[in-house]
Amino acid sequence: MLHPDAPACQWNDQCLSFRELTSHVQSFAEYYHRILPKASERVALYCENDLDGYLSILALWELGKEIQFVNTRLTTNEISEQMADAGTFILISAKKLAVNEQITWYSFPDPSELHVLQPKDWFDEGYQEASIASIMYTSGTTGKPKGVPQTFANHYASSQATALSLEVDRSDSWICCVPLYHISGLSILLRSLALGIQVILLQGFSPQQVHQLLANGSGNYISLVSKMLKDLEPLIPESGYAPSFKKVLLGGGPGEGRVMQACMEKQVPVMLSYGMTETCSQIVALSPESFEAKNGSSGKALSGVSIRIQKDTKSDQMGEILVKGPSIINHYLNRVNPHSWTEDGWFHTGDWGYLDEEDYLYIVSRMSERIISGGENIFPVEIERVLIACNKIAEVAVVGAWDVTWGQTPVAYVRLDEPLTDREITELLAPLARYKHPTKIYCVSEIPKTATGKPIKRLLMTEERVNYIEYQIR
Repeated sequence: MLHPDAPACQWNDQCLSFRELTSHVQSFAEYYHRILPKASERVALYCENDLDGYLSILALWELGKEIQFVNTRLTTNEISEQMADAGTFILISAKKLAVNEQITWYSFPDPSELHVLQPKDWFDEGYQEASIASIMYTSGTTGKPKGVPQTFANHYASSQATALSLEVDRSDSWICCVPLYHISGLSILLRSLALGIQVILLQGFSPQQVHQLLANGSGNYISLVSKMLKDLEPLIPESGYAPSFKKVLLGGGPGEGRVMQACMEKQVPVMLSYGMTETCSQIVALSPESFEAKNGSSGKALSGVSIRIQKDTKSDQMGEILVKGPSIINHYLNRVNPHSWTEDGWFHTGDWGYLDEEDYLYIVSRMSERIISGGENIFPVEIERVLIACNKIAEVAVVGAWDVTWGQTPVAYVRLDEPLTDREITELLAPLARYKHPTKIYCVSEIPKTATGKPIKRLLMTEERVNYIEYQIR
């Protein structure tokens, strides 16, 4: 510990220094060392954002364990399937889950089960660069989730690149209101370890709680997704927050134009970012200063990251985005989908886009979401941007549907704040070529999402969509 008395973690009214955090972690490590089978190298962790989960993560790493992070929004059947795929048979959680009988459950420690260790007895078997630190399953927004093994070296490289990009200082603190079981949340914890910064851990996202923290001058950085920023923006004072607040790191898809503009006017800097589970958080970022000049861009590659475009034969500019760098994994769990990497190590992101003359990246669409209608390429994001500009539309998702004449046509699902007339829809769609107009538009009660707010579009492409549709608008 270079700065043992510096603040490390704030949870509710409790603030732990790095010295105190280490002591707590070692007590947790002794507990898990005592109860877990000695041969267990990989364990699954089911935790919400709380101190027990935070301490358990660090304790298991001290013991040299690989942690499979379980999305708490999954069904028990989905959890069982992912654990079977990973070959994990130990599950740690606050309460016993109804998973299959091959899985052994262990609880978080009760305070009475914890022992204070002397420094000479501390555990220190983890954090080897080449070792797997975490296993997360891709969100599966458009297909079957795959296991993503992230090494400590991947996480460290990501932390260093983020520190350079956002100019993070050791005295800074980062508000974590995104899930620890997702890369957006876990990466904040790892930045704290790598950079010596404080984590302000919140149980989840509450616009009022986040606003109050920032209004009180707590937190220099915060990670949000677009929906969170949209909910926070009305609460932001016209003059913004204290000068100590540095940036919002925005992930999980592009920000809404009107929300981004409002944040700029209120002098709240928002850094757009692009990354994924496979890249251990952001690998591309757009500074607030470049937002207007490079509107629509995701930004430039972070330190150590290279980008190239595998051109489409029909396009002289667009193609699949390939990336390479130290924060990017080099295989999926069980070596599935080996074709996701080229022979010389470039990772196929599955995203479609282009680089401009100054190497700013523009993402057009997920390749898997591209709609080919009568031979024409249609990218859902084009239609979504047009529709979301209407203040009566709260959310929108566009998918391709099979069509006997055209092969595919776009279909839109919208969640409304106010009723929408057919004439208003026609006016909204006017800027788009006629073949890009959705052949059907449905009003939905909600758009299914992952924990970080990404629409799960595959559910809107199956019979499950009836669970969300309220009525057909056109």
